[in-house]
Amino acid sequence: MAALLMTATHAADNPAATQLQKEIPYRPESQPQAVLEKNNGVYQVRIEKNNSAFAKWKLVYRLDDGVTACRFAVRHDAPESVVRAGLLTVRAAWVDGEGKNLRSAYLEADSPTGFSRSLSRPEGAQFAELHLGVRYLPGRTVSFRDAQCTAVTLPERRARIIVAKCTPRPDGLATCEDNQKRMESVFDAIVAAGEKPDLVVFPETLLTRWVPDLGKDMGAQPIPGPHTQWACAFARKLHTNVIISLREKADGRYYTSAAVIDRSGNIVGVYRKTQLTVGEYENGYTWGDELPVFDLDFGKVGVLICWDLWFPEAIRTLRLKGAEVIAYPIASTSFEHFDLMWKTRAMENGIYLAAAISGKSDGCPSRIVSPAGKVMAETWKEQTYAAATIDLRDPPVNLPWLSVTEGDGETRTFYTHERHPTLYRDLVAPEVESAPEKP
Repeated sequence: MAALLMTATHAADNPAATQLQKEIPYRPESQPQAVLEKNNGVYQVRIEKNNSAFAKWKLVYRLDDGVTACRFAVRHDAPESVVRAGLLTVRAAWVDGEGKNLRSAYLEADSPTGFSRSLSRPEGAQFAELHLGVRYLPGRTVSFRDAQCTAVTLPERRARIIVAKCTPRPDGLATCEDNQKRMESVFDAIVAAGEKPDLVVFPETLLTRWVPDLGKDMGAQPIPGPHTQWACAFARKLHTNVIISLREKADGRYYTSAAVIDRSGNIVGVYRKTQLTVGEYENGYTWGDELPVFDLDFGKVGVLICWDLWFPEAIRTLRLKGAEVIAYPIASTSFEHFDLMWKTRAMENGIYLAAAISGKSDGCPSRIVSPAGKVMAETWKEQTYAAATIDLRDPPVNLPWLSVTEGDGETRTFYTHERHPTLYRDLVAPEVESAPEKP
C-alpha cells in the first residue's frame, strides 16, 4: 500500500480515511503513442500524435468500513482553454468487489487549476477510483498533482417539490378573482395534508388564463404587485419557496414572467419568458433576454415557461450554470408532446423537471420528472397537486446504458462534461453580432 490520505476533518468525527491501493496507467491498444509517467506524486499524460486520442491514470483506493462519502480532488497545469474545451476528463468512480462500476461522476472545476467533488458511497462499493485523463490534445504534456480521496460526511440535500394543476372556469366565465381563489384552494389543500414543501410551482399566467375582455393592459401587473403580494403571503404561511407566473408590466413593456419567492415572502428574482409564441409577440409582448439561475435555500433552480422548453439550448444553458431543478410553468399542450419532450429534456441534461400545467383533466398532468426520465409524481385532476421528494446530494444510479460498462459519466454530468463546445459555434448565430433591441 502507498500513502495514507488523511481526512479533512477530525478523525473522531469521521471514519478512517481511504487508503491508496494501486495506480494504473491506461491507453487504448490502438494508440501506443500516449506516454504516461509518474514522479513523486505527479502523474503526467502526454499524447504524442494526432491519431492518439486518449490516455489516463487510474488511482484506486480501498474503502475502509464506515466511510459514507469521499471528497475527490486534484490539481493540474493545463491552461484554462484546455479545460473549457473539455480536453481533461477528471472523473471519480465507485466499484464493487468484482470490479463492476456502480456509479461515476465528473469532478467540477473549482479553480483555474483544480477539480473537486464530494460524492456519497453507493451500496456495495468496495473501491473508489480517480481517473485523470487527457483526450484529443496531441503534443502537450499535462501534469496532475495533489490527488486526494478523503473520507467526509455529506449532509442530506432532500427537497419536497409540489406542482399544482389548476384550471379556470370554461366558456368565458373565468375571472381573475376566481382564478386566484382556485390557486388558493390548492394552497389550502397543501396545508390540510400537512405537507411541508420546499418549493411550490403554479402554471403559466394562471391569474389571467381564459379571462375574456381584459383590456389594453391584458391583465398585466408590476412585480411586486397585487398577485405577487398574495403569493408572498402564502409563501410565509407555508414557509415554502413559491414560483408563480403572471403577465408582467414593466417600463411600458409586457412580459410573460415568473416571480421566484422565498420562504420569508421575499421576491428573489423574476424570469421573463425568452421564447414567445406567435400569438404573444403579435399581441405586443416582449421577450426576456436572460436565463438566470436562482440560488434558493435547498438548491439551484432555473425557470422556463411553456414554449421555452421546445428550445434545448435554454435548458442546457441553465444546466451549465448549475441549475439542479427546472421549474416549468406551462399553460397547455398535447399529451404526446408533453410526455416525450419533458422526459427527454430531463434526461439529456440530468436534471429534475417540475412542471405545473393548467387545462382540463383529460389534457395533460402536472408532473415531476427525475434526471433519469422517470415520472416521480403527477396529477391529472383539476385544482390538485402532485408532490415528490428529490435528492440533490448525489446523482441517481447510472442509466442502464452507462452502468453496463465503465462509462466515463453518469446522468448529471455525462451530457455536459463530454460535450465539445467548439462544435457548436453555429448555435450562437455568428451573423448576429448582438441581440436586437427590445420593442
